[in-house]
Amino acid sequence: MERLVFKPYTRAQVDFEIRDSIGDEGKNSETYVAHDPQIDATIVIKAVEKEKIEEDLYFAESQTMYRSSHPNVVPILYACQDENRIYIAMPYLENGSVKSLIAKRYLSVREIVSLACQVLSGLHNVHSKRLVHFDVKPDNMLLTARGEAVLSDFGLAKAMAANGAAEQDRFYFKNKPPEALQGGYEFGPTFDVYQFGLSLYRMCNGDESFYRQFGSFFDEEGGFNRDAFKFAVRNERFPDRSHFLEHIPERLRRICKKCLSSDPADRYQSAIEVSNELAMIDLSYMDWGYQELEGCRVWKKNVEGTEYEFTVQPDGVTEMTKSVNGGDARRVRQYCTQGMTNRQIRTALGEAS
Repeated sequence: MERLVFKPYTRAQVDFEIRDSIGDEGKNSETYVAHDPQIDATIVIKAVEKEKIEEDLYFAESQTMYRSSHPNVVPILYACQDENRIYIAMPYLENGSVKSLIAKRYLSVREIVSLACQVLSGLHNVHSKRLVHFDVKPDNMLLTARGEAVLSDFGLAKAMAANGAAEQDRFYFKNKPPEALQGGYEFGPTFDVYQFGLSLYRMCNGDESFYRQFGSFFDEEGGFNRDAFKFAVRNERFPDRSHFLEHIPERLRRICKKCLSSDPADRYQSAIEVSNELAMIDLSYMDWGYQELEGCRVWKKNVEGTEYEFTVQPDGVTEMTKSVNGGDARRVRQYCTQGMTNRQIRTALGEAS
């Protein structure tokens, strides 16, 4: 009888066909849609250049992803290597990311709260494993086939020490919290809370507004004014806390602002705290959908068969109509005016039900 000889490692071949590149902001990696013939599946492959990371960190990201397994964290299928690269295989989520979603349209408050709580559930799991993610942004909030959000990309994640902080010196500049702009290298979960708040702001107001604000720090030649940007972040001027679309309720605005507090001690201290606050959002604002059409600003919602539409025309004239079960639209006179202030528009959106 032949005796089985155990080896320290068993090497086996993994094949996949690289197809399309997926654009992202990774400095040391590229991400691709690929086909794996072994399981006959479309997958995502993240390829990391070995020469750009230390050898003992080759599989640090894949190990962190495995440790962080959770319904709201993107799962890892496997990790492997060749002479030049480390490869991390993940499921292909064809619905894209929250970033791709907010690039197409504005979100209702219900969508914002739902997606935010799903991300926070994943982030709470990450923190409970004593990790700081360090790269929370809409690009890294992927959407499953069911439209649920999962947290991805653990390339910057680090383990916390006994003091509850992790060391990190690699950042994406526009997502840096104030404390990182002051030269610190040890950060706790409130770092992720700030970045979540920045993502929440973008979900509330759309990416066009966010990038327009960020673009103001570039001069005509494309030079970036780092000092002006740092000043604005430290003094809570970027992003503009006074700018929110009118259908964003006051509690959601306060949550966003608290996450973005310049002092980490003034922020929510955990992801679960943020989630609990989001659960208290006023229901009357939940289902307004917002869009901009031919210079008009238009909100629509359906409440148990009653369709509401509120329009602010370029000259400031406002009109609200409602129709029941597909019937003729009738004007709601109290909201049909020659002009409303921002606060009056917010009141109208909150009262209409």
